[in-house]
Amino acid sequence: MVDVKLTDLIDVKTLQEIQDGFAALTGMAALTTDADGNAVTNGSNFTDFCMKYTRQSRLGCSRCEQCDKSGGEETMRTGRAAAYFCHAGLVDFAAPIMLNGQFIGSFIGGQVLPEAPDEDKFRQIAEELSIDPDAYVAALRKVKIVEKRQIDAAADFLRIIAKVLSETAYSNYLASQSNAGLTLRNRNMISKIAESEAALSRSTKRINTLEQAFDDVSRVAAESAKEVASTTDTVKVIQDIAMNTKILGFNASIEASRAKESGKGFGVIAQEVRNLAETSKISADKIESAMQHIGGYSKEMTEHIGQTREAVKECLENLKEFANILEELKSMSEE
Repeated sequence: MVDVKLTDLIDVKTLQEIQDGFAALTGMAALTTDADGNAVTNGSNFTDFCMKYTRQSRLGCSRCEQCDKSGGEETMRTGRAAAYFCHAGLVDFAAPIMLNGQFIGSFIGGQVLPEAPDEDKFRQIAEELSIDPDAYVAALRKVKIVEKRQIDAAADFLRIIAKVLSETAYSNYLASQSNAGLTLRNRNMISKIAESEAALSRSTKRINTLEQAFDDVSRVAAESAKEVASTTDTVKVIQDIAMNTKILGFNASIEASRAKESGKGFGVIAQEVRNLAETSKISADKIESAMQHIGGYSKEMTEHIGQTREAVKECLENLKEFANILEELKSMSEE
């Protein structure tokens, strides 16, 4: 609380209104100062003796500020309203404005006389302050003379006002500290939300890339299935050719047996043709079996890719929903 000022907690307009009300009610002057004795409000109901003459003197103004500070320090020391004579001979009184035991300002009233003044004494004060003594005494004669009991009552009233201001200052201080802590937490939360949004954005991009990769694999699998189907048709043609060749070999063997000795060479050729046809058919059958297996795998892979794509899409929808929630939280925090 060391650096906390009175006007940080209670605005000057409020202080001025309270001070003006006190001055109007009591008919006395009033002023609010900070912990250093500097005025934070305009003087209320100030006398010409003080404002037009005493405070217009450089030395007089300096002494007035010192009196205000001394009065505040006295009230701070005792914790009560204190009445005292100012350097110019008028009666003032002050009450401390505290912030949880720390002095932050004073509420000052007075500029009255408890009895008829000794004018010669005030002429001497005028000369010290380089003020025209006749004008100074003329202003002095306008100063209000108030009985001591009235001064004491006004000082006590001032104490009550200062107490209320102290309580208000402390409540405002606690509220400002709470708001400051809340603001810090909000900033931290917004920062974390921003980090989450960044991570979410990265994840979304990666999933989109993954989805594209699945699409590419699915496309390749579909093309592979087409090629397998095409190859299967070709294998069937080879199988048909092998079968027909085998039949031709059998027929040639029959004809060679009929030709007896002259058909022996032809019979050997026919046998080789049958063997080649048989080998071609076996190879074609193996290729067909392999193509069927590849086709089955391609179909199964396509199904799995389709299922994975649906899972990826669902994940993307969840991420979008999460992004919307984060945006709402960020808006609420900023508000």
